[in-house]
Amino acid sequence: MIELCGVTKEFHGNTVVEDVSLKFEEGMIYGITGRNGSGKTILLKMIMGLVRPTKGEVFIDGKPLRAGFFAEDTGVVCDSIGFLPQLSAMENLYSLARIQKKIGIPEIRRILERMGLDADSKKVYRKFSLGMKQKLAIAQAFMEQPRILLLDEPMNGLDEESVEDMREFFKEYVKKHNAVMVLTSHNREDIGELCSCTYRIGKGGRLCLESPEN
Repeated sequence: MIELCGVTKEFHGNTVVEDVSLKFEEGMIYGITGRNGSGKTILLKMIMGLVRPTKGEVFIDGKPLRAGFFAEDTGVVCDSIGFLPQLSAMENLYSLARIQKKIGIPEIRRILERMGLDADSKKVYRKFSLGMKQKLAIAQAFMEQPRILLLDEPMNGLDEESVEDMREFFKEYVKKHNAVMVLTSHNREDIGELCSCTYRIGKGGRLCLESPEN
């Protein structure tokens, strides 16, 4: 479903991701690990279409991701999601849902409740806790039931109980929808519990497959 062919990204002469070639298949959860600043987020953003590779090509369902276009049928959790601070959880998701008009209030209500958020609450986003903000970010990624999930540190800010719940939700979703999920995480337990295949970005932006015992 997702294929990277010789993908390299450079910024001001510094190589962040170097010559990455791999495939992400349906029905699988993949992990990307590495130190801070190693290129994990940049790799995800190149798959999203938010960042263009310096060299190489990204393919979605066999079609190259062209400049100015974004990966279709994709749910994303990343730092560039801009929720409106004066709107509630329901109002924010409804505003986003109106863009593609794939879902309505009932579907939004279901995903909010699945995330443990009150769909009827009038509490506005600027007053949310960090955990509530992260749950809303996850809700917007999944609400239209995409086939591709690209999640950058999706467990940030979640308490232990919520983390366990999200892990189960992710696994159930991928199995039910035969989706492909790629996530970054610093948490070894998240990677171990969720991912059947994990890659590490090392020095110089090189990607290597990690063995299960690592």
